[in-house]
Amino acid sequence: MNASPVKLPPSRTWRDLPQPIKPRAMSREGRRRRALAAVRGTGLAGLLLGAAWGGMEFVFTLKQNPARLVAPAGGATVRGLVLRTDGVLDEAWVQATLALSPQAGLMALDLAVLQRRLLAGGQVSVAELTRRLPDKLAVTLHERAPVARVLAQTGDGEPRTLLVARDGTVFAGAGHTPETVARLPFLNGVRLKAAGTGFVPIEGMAAVAGLLAAAQSGVPELVRGFRVVSLARLESDDVITVQSDDVGEVIFGVREEFARQLARLDFALAATRRQFPVGTLRVNLAIGGGQVLVARLAVDLPVEGTARPRPADGAAASTAKFLPIPSLSVNFPHAL
Repeated sequence: MNASPVKLPPSRTWRDLPQPIKPRAMSREGRRRRALAAVRGTGLAGLLLGAAWGGMEFVFTLKQNPARLVAPAGGATVRGLVLRTDGVLDEAWVQATLALSPQAGLMALDLAVLQRRLLAGGQVSVAELTRRLPDKLAVTLHERAPVARVLAQTGDGEPRTLLVARDGTVFAGAGHTPETVARLPFLNGVRLKAAGTGFVPIEGMAAVAGLLAAAQSGVPELVRGFRVVSLARLESDDVITVQSDDVGEVIFGVREEFARQLARLDFALAATRRQFPVGTLRVNLAIGGGQVLVARLAVDLPVEGTARPRPADGAAASTAKFLPIPSLSVNFPHAL
């Protein structure tokens, strides 16, 4: 028989000996070093957070308002303008409108304020300003083109001619030559309403611009005689009335293409030109169905060889009398 194995007791080390002695408490110097380390860690974290916040503020300010980064007298002085425009305004007008101080620093300029100055008059629809280092200010303008003119009463009671754009904006028209202004028809049947330093935009000018553009494209020799465009009946009857040197009075409907109406007008004038003096007809193109109503304007014709008197520019012909011409017959092509 085999003998039972002998189980020896496990060996013991010094770690198995009981140690009733407590660890020594931290000294005063150790506690001081630990407190200083905590303070240094907190301060370092605060510095890092402050630097990150300052960097974000710098980037935001640089994009939104760089003038805040420089003292008003700091930076290079503005020594010139770089102007680009699609209209008639020149550098002298821009300088007078911006009214920059001779000592103005480029980086100290508040571009938002300068932009509002350029847009205030209404002639400029879009204004972009950019700094060009070291000392140039670039200005890009998009101007409104005038389609008509209107008379307005100034503070001293004197009438003043203002220009009207396609969107109805009324503006002074700086830079436009007297010859350009004289070619624009006067606007009648509207009332100007003050709004701040300007006027409320005139409604219906898109239709007027469309009519004048179609006339310029189709019958340029006729549109040169358009003197007064009235919007008095636009809202109530959807018609635009034109006082013309070559016709007398023409009524256009805004619900039909102007090109078709102008073609019928040209055809009617060709058929009646030998029968009636120039400028003595009233032609209604707004009755619909491709029809044209022609009437004779009751005027006192001058003695042969003298010029026919014409109403003053801007005057309305609301008191004019018209005599029907029942014998007048004009056959229009079906396409018109």
